[in-house]
Amino acid sequence: MTIDDVNEKLAAASMALYGDAASLRAVDPRTLSLLKRNARTFDKDTFQQLTANVRADKRLSSTPLCWETPEGLLEVLSGNHRVQAAIEAGIEQVLVLVLHGDLSKARRIAIQLSHNALVGTDDPTLLAELWAEIDEIEAKLYAGLSSDVVTKLEKIELVGFTTPQVYTRTISLAFVDDELSRFDAVLEQLEMLPGETVHVAPLSQFERFFSALEGVKKKFEVRNTSLAMLKMCEICEAALADATPEAGAQS
Repeated sequence: MTIDDVNEKLAAASMALYGDAASLRAVDPRTLSLLKRNARTFDKDTFQQLTANVRADKRLSSTPLCWETPEGLLEVLSGNHRVQAAIEAGIEQVLVLVLHGDLSKARRIAIQLSHNALVGTDDPTLLAELWAEIDEIEAKLYAGLSSDVVTKLEKIELVGFTTPQVYTRTISLAFVDDELSRFDAVLEQLEMLPGETVHVAPLSQFERFFSALEGVKKKFEVRNTSLAMLKMCEICEAALADATPEAGAQS
C-alpha cells in the first residue's frame, strides 16, 4: 500500500471523525514547517533520549498537531521536538493531525502555549513575549496558563536592544605548556588575532580556571560566559576589598 493509498483511507476516516475541521495525514517530517519561536525547551540530554526512543520505536508515540496555511504548508503547532526527533531518527513518515480553516496568529500561539503547559519546561522570557502577542481574551483563556504563571509573566519587563548599541571589547585567554618554545610559538599566533588584549597562563591552570568558571555559572545561574567572567571579577574585587595588607606583607 502506497502513502497515497494510506492518506486516502485516512481522509475518509477523518471526515467521519472531524468533518471539515481537521484531518489525519501521513507526511514526511522533513516537509513540516517548525515553529521559529518555541517557548518550550528541551535540554540536550532530554532531546537525545527522545530521539533514541523514536529511533527504537520506529515511529512517534503521539501525534503532532499542525495547521494548514493558506499556501498549503503544514505548520507544527504542537510536537516540534517530536518532529525534530523523528527527522534525527530517520523516520520517513509520521502521522499528524491537521487543523483546517482560518486560525489567527493569537489563536495559533494560544494552542501552542496550551499544549506546552502540559509537559516540559518554558523559557520565561520567550513565554512572556508570546503571551504578550495574544491580543484576544478568548485566546488567552484557551492557552490555559495558571494565574500564578500569568502574574509572573506580567512582571517580566521585555527590553529590546540592538547589538550595535552594545560596546564590547575582545579579550583572548590562552593556556599553554610551560616549555619556552611552545610559549613563544603561541604568542606569535596570538599577535595575529584581532583581539585587543591577550592573557596567557600555564596550561596547568586551565582546569582550575575552567572549574571556577563553571562553578560561578552554576552558583549564580548564569549561562553566558562573558557574564560569568564579570561575576568572577566582582567576586575577586570583593575578596580584595576584604583582604588585609598586613597578611600579604608578612607572607
